[in-house]
Amino acid sequence: MDLRALQIGHQNRGIGMHIRSVLENLPESDDRYLFYCFDKNNPIEKLGIETKVSYKIVQTPTIDTSISSFDSLLNIPKLVFHRFGPLRDLKPDAFVQFDFMLGLPRWRGVRKVIIGYDLIPFIMRNDYLPSMRYAWNHTPGKKQKIKTIVRSLYYQFRHRLHYRAYKRADRIVCISQASAESFHKLLGVKKSRLAVSYLAAVANNADIEEGIAKSIKKPYLFYIGGTDKRKSLTDLVASYNIARGRGTDVALVLAGNEFKNVDNIPDVAGRNAILASPYASDIRTVGFITDGQKRGLYKNASAFVFCSKFEGFGLPVLEAQSEGCPVIAYNNSSMPEVSSDSVLLVRSGDYLEVAKGIKNFIYNPPNTGPGVDFSKRFSWTKHVNELLEELTG
Repeated sequence: MDLRALQIGHQNRGIGMHIRSVLENLPESDDRYLFYCFDKNNPIEKLGIETKVSYKIVQTPTIDTSISSFDSLLNIPKLVFHRFGPLRDLKPDAFVQFDFMLGLPRWRGVRKVIIGYDLIPFIMRNDYLPSMRYAWNHTPGKKQKIKTIVRSLYYQFRHRLHYRAYKRADRIVCISQASAESFHKLLGVKKSRLAVSYLAAVANNADIEEGIAKSIKKPYLFYIGGTDKRKSLTDLVASYNIARGRGTDVALVLAGNEFKNVDNIPDVAGRNAILASPYASDIRTVGFITDGQKRGLYKNASAFVFCSKFEGFGLPVLEAQSEGCPVIAYNNSSMPEVSSDSVLLVRSGDYLEVAKGIKNFIYNPPNTGPGVDFSKRFSWTKHVNELLEELTG
């Protein structure tokens, strides 16, 4: 299993949570696991991950995967054409790749399985892989236009190379039916090479910490996640403003690495929306939170509001339900697959309807029991067993 994603900034993102949950739920067996890592550390020990299996760490020289200098361009071939030399002599029976951009072994005799999360750069191409014309016409300032075009060309080239990994895989394990459908339609992957295995809530085993939740002196809405464009932070703030303007006295709590403070939120439009909100004093950014703090915030929130325009799985929506938290979300991609009847799904982009839902939830709290029961259908044990079955063919 390739664990390098845990060493390049993904440890607190969706991929990192997935890898950690898989490691923690691998059943005891006589199998010997090889965990492939960069040579800078043992991520299992560094992150305090507990696993029941016997394993050996196989290390490869560290490669800088960020775009920090011209040297970054020289690292692209090292990633794309990585030969997995330290693994080859050990002759593994199967190989699991969680991050497609880190590639797959090219030698025969090993079953190659890759996780298919989503194809968001292709689905929302103008936001993630804009053409030169689109970037020039929709970016303010000449310097910013040039910078956007250069980054766009870089990522288009990089993605074109990296997506070949999916075509070389023996099996693609997708995390939802919506995700599998996008791989079939957009990459032309045959359905016979696709499998679907749902994820599960992550934080359920952590002790609940209610310090942050109890420090908020009024009902609050909760959001945890990133700030990239598909997350529609501007829609979230707009729906909050409208709900407040209609007399709903409620706060908004934003959690995640990118919410350390408002001034440093990467999404400029979202940042400006928060700063311009007439209710900005009631919008609280708490940054990174522990699993226990997350559980506390879910349990005490009046609603979890999720205005994402596309999700491979939608883990926060499932987690919120598992904690008995009411949920309002855009109805798109995998959202129907991870939502019980108790979740309010509204037409994607309709933040006015989200605002209406917020007001209804505050004054007429919904029955969240069906959501709790529904979330129990999803199990990490089941996901890991299904993944292991794919490794044996």
